[in-house]
Amino acid sequence: MVKRVGPLDPYARSTLRDVLVPPDGYQLENAIGTAYSLDAETLITVPLFAAGMAAEDCEKSVGIAKIYDLGKRIFLLVQGDRIAISKRWAGSRPLLRLVADAVVPCSVRDGSFHPKLLVLQFSSTDQQPAKKVFRVVVATRNLTTDNSWDSVVVLDQDPSGVLIRGLAETVGGLAQFVNDSSHPAASRCRQFGRSLKKVRFQPLPGVTDLEVRLFHQGSKNAHEVLQKIKGDDLLIISPFVRQKFLEDLASQAGAGRRDHRWLVTRPVDVPATAFDSYQVFQIADAAVPTHDLSDASDLPGRLVGLHAKIYLASTNKGGTRIVVTSANATPSGWTRNVEVAVTGMARAKAFQIPNLLAERDAAEERDPGEERNFRSLLQEISVSAVEIGEKDPEWIKNVRSALAGATAVGTVQKGPPRTLEVTVKFPSVPSDWPENVRVTMHPFGYGDRCAQLTLRESYMRGSLEIEPGIELTPFAVLILAHDDDPAVEIVLAMSLQGDLDWGRDDARATLARAARPKLFSELLWYFGVRGQSRGLPGHPAGKVPVRPGGPGGTHLPILEKVLLRVHGPNAQDEIETIDSLLAGLSNDAEDARLLALWQLVKESSR
Repeated sequence: MVKRVGPLDPYARSTLRDVLVPPDGYQLENAIGTAYSLDAETLITVPLFAAGMAAEDCEKSVGIAKIYDLGKRIFLLVQGDRIAISKRWAGSRPLLRLVADAVVPCSVRDGSFHPKLLVLQFSSTDQQPAKKVFRVVVATRNLTTDNSWDSVVVLDQDPSGVLIRGLAETVGGLAQFVNDSSHPAASRCRQFGRSLKKVRFQPLPGVTDLEVRLFHQGSKNAHEVLQKIKGDDLLIISPFVRQKFLEDLASQAGAGRRDHRWLVTRPVDVPATAFDSYQVFQIADAAVPTHDLSDASDLPGRLVGLHAKIYLASTNKGGTRIVVTSANATPSGWTRNVEVAVTGMARAKAFQIPNLLAERDAAEERDPGEERNFRSLLQEISVSAVEIGEKDPEWIKNVRSALAGATAVGTVQKGPPRTLEVTVKFPSVPSDWPENVRVTMHPFGYGDRCAQLTLRESYMRGSLEIEPGIELTPFAVLILAHDDDPAVEIVLAMSLQGDLDWGRDDARATLARAARPKLFSELLWYFGVRGQSRGLPGHPAGKVPVRPGGPGGTHLPILEKVLLRVHGPNAQDEIETIDSLLAGLSNDAEDARLLALWQLVKESSR
């Protein structure tokens, strides 16, 4: 939906799906994603988007197959205590089971794991050996369905492009923050880091001197990036701000004058003194043109609120230093958290801050639906318009900090009675753990089966009885109560071990059976065969393939397409996908014929 391209162009919009879809002739091979928070909706749709499918396909056999296939190739690194899975997903435990192992809890001591980075490796589908290419996305967006204004930089591999300094070290450095150092995700980070050392990327139009840096405690990267934000004019875009940081940045940029400094933020917790050093703005309520603003909250795709973090400093005779980062304008963002930033230098006048923020002459005002610049999205705010945000009690902060770095293990004992024992291990004794906190736990989706967890030095443990065949997912829900405060729920990713009787294969079969009524028509769609007018007994005409040897003769179009796929350059992936589609079939006569035919086709490829 890009209407035109320019600095901070409000029309240059993209979605998570846009950046995940492979280039033409390629498919996703492996991926790493990082974020502060993750929700179930995004967890399930990421594999679909990476396959070029839509969110609604998660209910179809083809979608289920793709979730199962790609869920094994994706690792999503997130802050350990910020996994959000709402109760409405309790009925979709099999679907969650297929992708839950992609969730990798991460943490950092005395801070937050807060980077937003995607590293995607694609492989060609029409070349042997397959050619592999990278795409790197540096963004401010969490892996959630939040509908805020965010910023994103997409870097695609290009042999004639430029080397990105610091990129390999950034990706490889993520491994140190994985709570379980033996997790395969840590190895994937290091492997990608080694692979990226000599990879060149398509340059960003008008931007040179590209670097990607990882911030964390003990690293000098944040300080070195901050030292580059100098110039005659300064623009800070950040939803969260703190006075000390704003003062420090104002002391090195903005020509010592308020009219050369701009701050775009949310009207929440903005310190009153910030208005002395900056002109302060927010995203206007009417930033996205609509026909009826009174009902704007219900419009799909409407952006609400601010979550982007961008820092620009321009000089009168030089260029503009640009920093797109996950770090807010706070001391935590630049000294304690794990963050990522991409930086560059732009020489064009269009990037000069006064040009970006120039107001259109009133005589030249156009219709609301016509082109807008960045300044037209903003409205100035005053000290009196600032609200005070709600803050968590100190005990919740301490509990979250301890649980973010924990690893949870669920062990199933055969019994009798059959039990699930959950152990939450802390990296060290949680000295800040508050007294009198009561912790109960239940496996996700089974709120009526609770166990008390008891803190014992560096771990908590509890067990509960479960019946055979229970659909366990790798998530444990902890409910924490303290004095008269409202109870707090925290979801932890949990590795399952022991005498398991329900796993990924069972989940795949369960979902495939649920989607079976549409299976035959989906197979036709998958192989690109449409408009069939004959059907199998018991199935609507035009929805299923003709049975080989049955009425109407053989069904050569489908057979030809199947053979082309299983003998093509991408044969193994095609076979795995069809196996997944057929995994949940029952044993009636029609299914048996279909499975027998597939086995013959598969044998022919060996």
